[in-house]
Amino acid sequence: MKTFHARMRFGSAACSLAVLMLAACGGGSSGGGLGSGDLLVGVLAPFSGADAGLGPAYYAACLAAAPAINNNGGVGGRQVKCQQFDTRGEPADAAPAASAMVAGNSNLMAVVGCTSDEASAVAPIVDKAHIPMFCMTGQSEFNKTNLKYFHRLVPADVYDAFAMVGSALYGPNHAPYKNAALVFGDDIGSQAFVDPATKAFTKLGGKIAINQPIKLGASSYRTEVAAMLKSNPDVILTEALGSAGTYLKEVKTQNGGKMIPFIGTSATIDPTWFQQVRDAIGIDDLLKYYAGVDLGYTFSGPAYSEFLTNLNAAASTFKDAPKYKQRGSTLHLYDGIIMTALAMVATNSADPKVYNSKIIDIANGTSSATVVNTYKDGVAALKAGKSIRFVGAGGENNFDQYNNSQSGYILVGYDKDGNEVTVGHLTPDQTSKLIAAGG
Repeated sequence: MKTFHARMRFGSAACSLAVLMLAACGGGSSGGGLGSGDLLVGVLAPFSGADAGLGPAYYAACLAAAPAINNNGGVGGRQVKCQQFDTRGEPADAAPAASAMVAGNSNLMAVVGCTSDEASAVAPIVDKAHIPMFCMTGQSEFNKTNLKYFHRLVPADVYDAFAMVGSALYGPNHAPYKNAALVFGDDIGSQAFVDPATKAFTKLGGKIAINQPIKLGASSYRTEVAAMLKSNPDVILTEALGSAGTYLKEVKTQNGGKMIPFIGTSATIDPTWFQQVRDAIGIDDLLKYYAGVDLGYTFSGPAYSEFLTNLNAAASTFKDAPKYKQRGSTLHLYDGIIMTALAMVATNSADPKVYNSKIIDIANGTSSATVVNTYKDGVAALKAGKSIRFVGAGGENNFDQYNNSQSGYILVGYDKDGNEVTVGHLTPDQTSKLIAAGG
């Protein structure tokens, strides 16, 4: 899906001959110097609880971004480190974790993570501390947020929901599905898809056979699956991270060894999810019956190559890091960290109140900006007095006035090794119909 927003444009100031450091080159204002000592990226996300699979993907992003910066002079010589702060996926646990992170680390340069489970609780805390954050929440409350330090590099959940409906109605290699079971986790993040999916699907002629919020982490879904099968759906729309394997295995068992087609959100493009479902229902049924939606990544180019090299190297400290080579959130948060470091260099400031606004400038660029794909090239261009636009491993960003970046969706599946495979696209006409139906 493609939505368009007017880009914010910024003028590029001349680079004074008196400036000896990288600093004000490229249009940044002098911010009083970059300081000394290590800088910290806080990975504020679930590392335990029902959504514990989310945190590692975000941590991997930081482990890949840090060497891209540190091996190329750091941020004015300062090295970037990564630290986990566990929210447990619960607002009651997340708020104290965010407060402790801010209070105990005066060297925070950015925060990444903050999922739909806890973003409402932690984003105001981080914003009040004036720390740029890159959040993986799709909640609609952030569509027009007043939080100045909030950044979202992925579309809101409503677009994921619309894309899933589009896959059901217009997807390749099958007749339109007309009777859908909604099987989403009972957590905040998963439930955000239900209402927009219901509106879009029903207004375009479909019927919701059953809306079934399931308790994540349950040992059995025998009763739930029996009720779902009784409603006789021809497709399942789902996000139930950590529990999909258990649920779908029960579907196969109760349905006489046969699967029902199932369509997942972009969060199901994940190595842990793939392994759990493959082990539960078998690789053949996973490849045959699964469809997903994702943003249009290329998984190629200089930015992605550096990302992949660093991600593979990170296996020495986090063995699962290479598994996230095609995880969209990992790519985007990697880019967010790089852009933050470049903003600090461009403004010659370690004060987030100075460099925060420069992040948007570097992401959106201007008509005269030099496109750069790596931190090294970005620093070199700034040193040469150029304004820059960073196009990273996740592709272009187009931030609107609410610091939300939008991009288009593709229809995807898996290959036998767990790699993402593009199987189709939604046409502009189909996209327009979905958005209009979903409101």
